[in-house]
Amino acid sequence: MKRNLHNDSLASLDGPVAILGDGISGRAAQKLLHAKGRVADLFDEKNRIFTESHAQHYSFIVQSPGFRPDHAWLKLAVDQNIPVFSEVDLGLSYSDHLEVVAITGTNGKTSLTSILGHITKRLNMDSIVLGNIGVPISDGVAGDSVRKKIIFHETSSFQSLTSRSFYPDAVLWTNFSSDHLDYHRSDREYFMAKLKLADNCAHPENVMIGSSVWAVARKFGIKLNPKFQVIEALTCRDLPGNVASFHKSIPQLENLAFAVHWAKQQGIAKAEFFEALQGYQPHPHRLHKVTTINGVSFWNDSKSTNFASALAACKTFSNPVIWIGGGKSKGEETEKFCAHLHPFLQSAFLIGETAEELAAKLALRGIKAEVFDNLKGAVLRAYKFAKGYVDVLFSPGFASFDMFSNYIERGNSYESLVFDLKSACQVTTKLPVNNLHASY
Repeated sequence: MKRNLHNDSLASLDGPVAILGDGISGRAAQKLLHAKGRVADLFDEKNRIFTESHAQHYSFIVQSPGFRPDHAWLKLAVDQNIPVFSEVDLGLSYSDHLEVVAITGTNGKTSLTSILGHITKRLNMDSIVLGNIGVPISDGVAGDSVRKKIIFHETSSFQSLTSRSFYPDAVLWTNFSSDHLDYHRSDREYFMAKLKLADNCAHPENVMIGSSVWAVARKFGIKLNPKFQVIEALTCRDLPGNVASFHKSIPQLENLAFAVHWAKQQGIAKAEFFEALQGYQPHPHRLHKVTTINGVSFWNDSKSTNFASALAACKTFSNPVIWIGGGKSKGEETEKFCAHLHPFLQSAFLIGETAEELAAKLALRGIKAEVFDNLKGAVLRAYKFAKGYVDVLFSPGFASFDMFSNYIERGNSYESLVFDLKSACQVTTKLPVNNLHASY
């Protein structure tokens, strides 16, 4: 395969290895190298600083995806002529015989990765899901998954940008919209990081892109490989009657289109695919109903960390929602977001560092918007405001790091607050909402 030529050069480098980043990817890289009998040391800005004197002792460097290419430590490595690889490069250097399907996109990549993992296991195909979905490829290679025939690798733009020897056998690029401008210097740079993955595919005819990807490429004046396949989202009419209702949302219809098309290329009939899809459960904290309290339905979409995902979630509902959103900015333009979002909102209860800005811009568009210091206050106010059978949607649209360690902690906190509220309402038999604080 095309990638072998590059990975051989990495695996052949002797000597100790420096790993930049003491997170999940960094620790996985160290674990793999130790398993191969290599010396591997972790460096992190909070614990152990990488210096020029350190650099001279290492044969190559593995960088975690969170390190920007212009980071001072990477510049130091370049100045010392030390090769720098990504954690993905490292993992693949010990798994050359595997088939790798890279899955990327601004939204949907986790869901699509897990769908493909689910259906292939149901069909007794030898596969594993790795990457940004939670298990670094180095972790998989260090374990039994090295024997797997297919790796479905959820690939972030950070991983694509920083990898030197990642040449997947197929690429599924779901969509593109503005995101991660705290890391990438522009939308174009973000797009080019994704495009690098597609252009590096060993078989360009196995690259599938969403219609939004094609449209953005045209907007930027970028010519795509004519062998790339443009995939259109399915419609509800394309689904068999026994498909779970959550598959009928706009994001899932897009994900299913890619999954069905990939399965077709493997000789899996559409009916066989949907039979294998039975029993699939969406990824935790992707759009799903938590519970209903006296006619008010609470929905959790904490995995929404950008504008496109929050907007897609709002569009799923037939009526305007009570929106709980906000969080840490990644440099996106909120004016356009609020302009697109407000027709789908009944009201907005906002948290995080972007709350004040969002409230002001939504209020100008006639949306009742209030700001809260914590998520608990927003949940309680949303319930108090609700009249009749309405939907309260927690789809933040921003990163979680200003208030939570990640979107998982944020989603768990939301669901815990909702269930606490439900318990309080059951105890009080829906006492007047102004008195609810006493029980909640």
